[in-house]
Amino acid sequence: MKKRTILLTAFALALGTAPAWASGECAGVTGDAVLSARTPQVDLYDAPNGKRIKSLDDDKFPKCLAVTQRAPNMMLQVSIGGAPVWVPPHMVNYRLTGKKPAICRNLAMGGNDTKVGATRALGEDCPHKKATP
Repeated sequence: MKKRTILLTAFALALGTAPAWASGECAGVTGDAVLSARTPQVDLYDAPNGKRIKSLDDDKFPKCLAVTQRAPNMMLQVSIGGAPVWVPPHMVNYRLTGKKPAICRNLAMGGNDTKVGATRALGEDCPHKKATP
C-alpha cells in the first residue's frame, strides 16, 4: 500500500511540473519550431555536416525559434541574431509538423518495399533500383 501511495504521489508531482513550452508558450510560432534548450549548452553549426561555430548556454539560447530547414541527418536550421545556424536535435526541445524526410537505405536482402514490423515505413518515398535480369 505504501509503494502505491508513493507512486501515485510521484505521478501527480510529475503532472504538475510540466515544462513551460509544453503548455503552449510557443503557440505564436506555426509549423516546425525549436522551443527551448534541452541541454546546459547548445552547439551552433555552420552547416548540417559542418563545423561548430560556438556554444550558447541554455539561459542565453532564444526560445520559440521557427525552423527554416531540416536536413536528412535531422539537424535543424534556425535564425539567431539574423544569422542562419544549425542545431542538433538532441540539444533542443522541438516540434515538427508535416511529413518527415524519407529514410532511405539498403535493407537486408536488397528490398526497400517490405513493410512489416518495425521497418513498416522504411523505404517509402525512396528511389527504387530496377531489377536486372
